[in-house]
Amino acid sequence: MKIQEFEEAIRKDDFAIGDSFWLGDWEFEVVSRRGGNALIEDEVVFKWELTREEFIQLIRDNHPEIENPEEFFDRHKDEILERFEDGFDILVGECGATYGTLMNDAIDEVIENNAANISPAKVVEGQG
Repeated sequence: MKIQEFEEAIRKDDFAIGDSFWLGDWEFEVVSRRGGNALIEDEVVFKWELTREEFIQLIRDNHPEIENPEEFFDRHKDEILERFEDGFDILVGECGATYGTLMNDAIDEVIENNAANISPAKVVEGQG
């Protein structure tokens, strides 16, 4: 949210849980609201934040065939996040999935769909 939108939201008291805005280098996010003096907590069920670096680290750890994980993530970010979001039902279900599992599954699917564009890892001398 831009500062102008934030100022207008203040005037109209028009915020929603999850709205965020930046002041300088600081990001602020609406996480709850009050009704009179009582806190209204029925809007947020769960919340977490995943960083770009967490996805990149998974690529580094699990896919050594990708020589530049940062570039791969940046090039396929929208597809990875879309596939990650598709797994939300599994995450909140009772099958024991974790967000790390879903992240890795999303990355694996994108790699499979783009296998022709990924150069094989360099063979270390004396191996393979």
